[in-house]
Amino acid sequence: MIRKICFCLVAFLGAAVLAGCAANTVVPLNYSLVASPGQACRGPMTVLKFKDAREQRSLGRDADGNLLRPATDVADWVGWSLYEELSALSCPVEYHGIRKDEGARTILSGEVVDVRLMPMGKTVWKAKVSVLLNVEREGKVIVARTFSAEREKPIIFGVSSREEVLTEALQGVMEQMVSMALTS
Repeated sequence: MIRKICFCLVAFLGAAVLAGCAANTVVPLNYSLVASPGQACRGPMTVLKFKDAREQRSLGRDADGNLLRPATDVADWVGWSLYEELSALSCPVEYHGIRKDEGARTILSGEVVDVRLMPMGKTVWKAKVSVLLNVEREGKVIVARTFSAEREKPIIFGVSSREEVLTEALQGVMEQMVSMALTS
């Protein structure tokens, strides 16, 4: 019995050590607001869940060739970030996973075209985000435009992370998208 417990303990510790040494290939998708007060909303809006139209579901590869996978759904990350930006501006906004009868509300929908994270050296990462935004009123698309942003920065262990570069790229896209949503 003691022998069995010792074997299980050693096996568990071995697995824990191997897991700790394994490449960190899951990338958290975080977002921090960039909304600047002063922009006025033109009425009630609904953000619909975005479609993930990327060819590859991964975010790219790390310097060792390991696939980088998002920790959460990329389309939700983009849609909720747009919702949070508009909400921070005190816009009357709702988020829906599916289309409903929205009445006279402005509908914001779209597609995630590209989200990539690339190592540019040992300590530098580059992120690219491209999103198609559709602005609809009364069932008609009044504007459809693709917005893109890239960020590149050095990563210092314990101070910054590669997911921060991805967040900053999405912030660049959100600044453009929010401006269009408010002026269209």
